[in-house]
Amino acid sequence: MPAGSRRYLRMKVYRAQQFVRPDLQAHIFSGTLLENVRNLRGLCPKSTRFCAVVKANAYGHGISEIVNILKQGAVDAFAVATIYEALHIATLTKKHPILILEPLNPSQSVEAIQVCAREGFHCLLSSADSLHYVCQALAGSKHVLNIHINIETGMGRCGIDHGLAVQLMQAVAECPQLRLAGIMTHFATADEEDLSYAYEQLVIFNRFIAEHRLRERGIVIHACNSAGTIKLPEAHFDMVRCGISMYGYYSRRMANPPVSLKPVMKLMAPITGLKPIPQGHSVSYGRSFVTKRPTLAALVPLGYADGYRRCFSNRAVLKVGEQFAPVIGRVCMDQIIVDVTDVPNVRLGQMVTVLDNVHDSPCSAYALADLADTICYEILTFIHAHVNRIVH
Repeated sequence: MPAGSRRYLRMKVYRAQQFVRPDLQAHIFSGTLLENVRNLRGLCPKSTRFCAVVKANAYGHGISEIVNILKQGAVDAFAVATIYEALHIATLTKKHPILILEPLNPSQSVEAIQVCAREGFHCLLSSADSLHYVCQALAGSKHVLNIHINIETGMGRCGIDHGLAVQLMQAVAECPQLRLAGIMTHFATADEEDLSYAYEQLVIFNRFIAEHRLRERGIVIHACNSAGTIKLPEAHFDMVRCGISMYGYYSRRMANPPVSLKPVMKLMAPITGLKPIPQGHSVSYGRSFVTKRPTLAALVPLGYADGYRRCFSNRAVLKVGEQFAPVIGRVCMDQIIVDVTDVPNVRLGQMVTVLDNVHDSPCSAYALADLADTICYEILTFIHAHVNRIVH
């Protein structure tokens, strides 16, 4: 490894002073979050543990805020993507296990591996090389690292082929600094209407569990993401891992969902300017919109630098009072322009809804995802960390 790379791996992680914009407000409704968790838990046997997935800044909702709401007893464990996220929430909760979904690998520093063991984190292994590296990093340590092995059943990402998985389980048993704490898999199509592939994955996973008598070994077996939790009760096993549905969304819209979920977050911003624009005048960059009538335009200080996509230009709406007003012209880096000509009593400083917490709203995450030809996950996680999260 080049010397520069080694120096990079030894770099310390530090937290800079956080910049927050108080005028851009993401309202987080704790009662709704807790109700969603209760409803999802209600789909599972009482013995099934609930792992709250809070990666990607809690799907854009604010990782610190969400963990602080849930740590009082609503959930049994947390899952994150990276060691750095785990270190952050470890300062917020001491009693909950934290599962890191990114597999351990030699790009991580020895110090990082040692910290995982010391903090009691649960970590994934995905290769023999990684296992060898981890064992070396922990040689002589008094701490034991909790290991989960992801079995390949059809996701084609971080899972391990069955033969290698058996070898890794044996190698974990032979390393005194490692403990096999869990066996897992991940469904690729549980959010689709056709569940045939998901059931094929479940058959493969069940076969592996039975062949190696894993139910008798006292380890946590887990497979379900949010969609699996809702649609595959046969796959709940010992723990479910819920992310998007905890925040109030079905992975895809469902006509008759078996569980009620409500969005946890509403994004709002103020009107900072009201500008009369004459008929026939262009608006914003590129002259993509020309007024067809005398227009009253509202300026809202939010744009693609805050997570509001440029592709919403001339297509999306904001909720102003009780009415929906169209975005006109191009979305700018930190401003959007809204036609409020038909909105009564509009005023400077008035807060408008950018992302609604009602599923069928024209400015819901689903509606914005349709405009962007994407999924609601992307709309939510785009909301910048500098947006002020306000917990109710």
